Amino acid sequence: MDHELSQEGIDALLNGVTIPPRPSLLLSLDAELKSDSPNPKVVEALITKDVGVSAAMLRTLNSPLFGLSRKVGSVLQAVQLLGMRNVRNVVTGLMLRNAAGGGASLERFWDSAEKVASINAHICSLLPRVPREECYTFGLFRDSGIPMLMQRFPDYRETLRIAAVDPRPMTEVEEERHGTSHAAVGHVIGRVWGLSDTVRAAILHHHDVDLFANADDAHPMAYTLVAINILAEHFNDTAQRMRDDTHWAARGHNALDYLGLSNTDYTDLRDYLQSL
Repeated sequence: MDHELSQEGIDALLNGVTIPPRPSLLLSLDAELKSDSPNPKVVEALITKDVGVSAAMLRTLNSPLFGLSRKVGSVLQAVQLLGMRNVRNVVTGLMLRNAAGGGASLERFWDSAEKVASINAHICSLLPRVPREECYTFGLFRDSGIPMLMQRFPDYRETLRIAAVDPRPMTEVEEERHGTSHAAVGHVIGRVWGLSDTVRAAILHHHDVDLFANADDAHPMAYTLVAINILAEHFNDTAQRMRDDTHWAARGHNALDYLGLSNTDYTDLRDYLQSL
């Protein structure tokens, strides 16, 4: 899996798209995490300076879909329970919505992204050795290029309508019409915002049709993130949004096979998520 792009490739793919800079809070968090002895109380103090972010973080962590075994009562408790880097992942995702902009016109988009991210996290909590925080971050950032392309191209909403009924991957439709895709732009956002190699690789390739057939050993967790997200999007579309998932027939069984889940496991997981 080629998960990096050259600077020339980035410039070509951005095609005039403006990437929001990494917020100062994340820069401060990263500076603390890179210090010789990162201090949990410093991390707590940085996060609690932003009341909106700290409240949203606790709300996210305490959602039944996030899958924590007990309630989190404070930012410090979250840091102690999840670890500083994992809390940083959650905070990063939560800050994306404000940085990307779009206002009220994109509320449904971000609400859906947060729902899928939370379902991702919950599925991860049920699987061995899969970090729910990276699942959540990937769920939020996987389509982060869409608001950027919407701002750049006046006819991008028409592209979304075409892609919704076109049997080809959405990224092929985008590249045909705009010379770039939300996956490529999201990959660049992930690099600017300091996301892990694994999450960036998953963002870049999450619409690849032959992804699981060509799976290699370079970034197995990236494939896992994509497979989990296919399930999460499917559950969100069919159960929460009450609409058909047109891509499930093409990719669903490949995702289940990659995760080692049977049809019974799928049914049990679907019923459990619906009960939350």
